[in-house]
Amino acid sequence: MIKFGVLSITLLVGTAQGLVLAAMLWRSAANRAANRWLALLILAVAALITPYIIGFAGFYDQWPRLSFAPFNYTLAFGPLLWLHACSLTGEAPARVWPHFLPVAIEFLADALVFPLPLATKNWWDTVAAAPILSPGFRVAMFISLAVYGRLAWRCWAAYRRWLGENVTDAVDFDPDWIRNFLIALGLVGLVWLGFFIANVRDPSRNYFDQFWLYVIFSGLVIYLGVEGWRHAGMRYPVPGDVAEEATPPGREAGRDWAALGARFAAEIEARGLWRDPDLTAASLARALGTNGNYLARAFNEGLGANFNAVINRRRVQEVQRWLADPGDTRAILTMAMDAGFRSKASFNRAFADFAGMTPTEARAGRLKS
Repeated sequence: MIKFGVLSITLLVGTAQGLVLAAMLWRSAANRAANRWLALLILAVAALITPYIIGFAGFYDQWPRLSFAPFNYTLAFGPLLWLHACSLTGEAPARVWPHFLPVAIEFLADALVFPLPLATKNWWDTVAAAPILSPGFRVAMFISLAVYGRLAWRCWAAYRRWLGENVTDAVDFDPDWIRNFLIALGLVGLVWLGFFIANVRDPSRNYFDQFWLYVIFSGLVIYLGVEGWRHAGMRYPVPGDVAEEATPPGREAGRDWAALGARFAAEIEARGLWRDPDLTAASLARALGTNGNYLARAFNEGLGANFNAVINRRRVQEVQRWLADPGDTRAILTMAMDAGFRSKASFNRAFADFAGMTPTEARAGRLKS
């Protein structure tokens, strides 16, 4: 008898919400590739939960032939999370299908058995699926999740470094969503590993003992959908948008980077280039008649600071000068925009970093003196 009780409804409600959000992500116009990879990840997790939703409702008791229905796509989890992270940062690989060969094998392991007679499926489950294939696929999934999670983390870290070195308002584009969802998946993976070890140690555990694990999966589906949708429209700057010219071989040897850095800084000051709110390392290099590699080395090795620090420090100095002027009554945010900052968040972060206080504290100190 089919009956949706507390267990099945609990999982169904969370999973259904995630599926709605996955559909919204799929249709999102911005970040199309990244959002679709995330939507597929949500669908893959929802598919993993589905046998427990219908199992707790009595579907397998009513229709035993549903056994081996191909709901397992766990070997897609790792590639999908990695592709989502890389697509957001503009570094997705040209060919993705090789990464999905393992999940194709996982799918076929169930799909080829599903249409067989029930007696044959029960025999196969006893001799191969339960003792060998299922644990093997699960171990492979944990390895895949660890490997691709590491690759996605490196992608996030490299992009974060690139932002800091090439975009002055990097704080506005800090891809903390990538970091947060990787941490969430990592924590869920550890809980899952704990359940897997418990099942190996005690084979008598049944699917009722797995309920809380799948509640966590249901929560993961909602989290991925909600947070993914919140960031769906964020247009992150990507390295491809500001491609740098390669440095000619042999041209760097013996160069005085300190002198070059000082020359660049003087020209930036003389021309007021730091005031441009759209300034990037690539556009500054073009304005100075150099390439991105020379500019980076002149700043990093010659001035001891990256592009972000050089430009934002100068902007903060100008705002400090204005704040110290008793006759300047402009709003602090107006000063920030006039100095080249594009947002309150990037201004506040830079001011705190280079002035050691908030802009409000700086103005209050001037008023007290």
